[in-house]
Amino acid sequence: MYKHQARMTGRRREILILIAKGYNNKQIARKMGLSLSNTRMQKWRLYCHLGDIHSAIDAVYMGLQRGLLELKDLSEAIREEIEDVKVEKSLCNCTKR
Repeated sequence: MYKHQARMTGRRREILILIAKGYNNKQIARKMGLSLSNTRMQKWRLYCHLGDIHSAIDAVYMGLQRGLLELKDLSEAIREEIEDVKVEKSLCNCTKR
């Protein structure tokens, strides 16, 4: 778990939505008028807020779980990856029982 405790801000939620739509860091920075380094920092703080997150897909998955995103926010490619994550997590839960 990250030591840094970040809170969810409007900017971070907007970044989460853009991640869910399939945008990369450069595209997010351009769309939001941020520097690339600021975008990366905001994304890192978003990951801290969501928990032990290490990838964009994990962030989107947690965003869905916490009600920060809706399925309509996801691009088709991200939606397919999320379905794979759900299957993977359900398999992990089955083997732990």
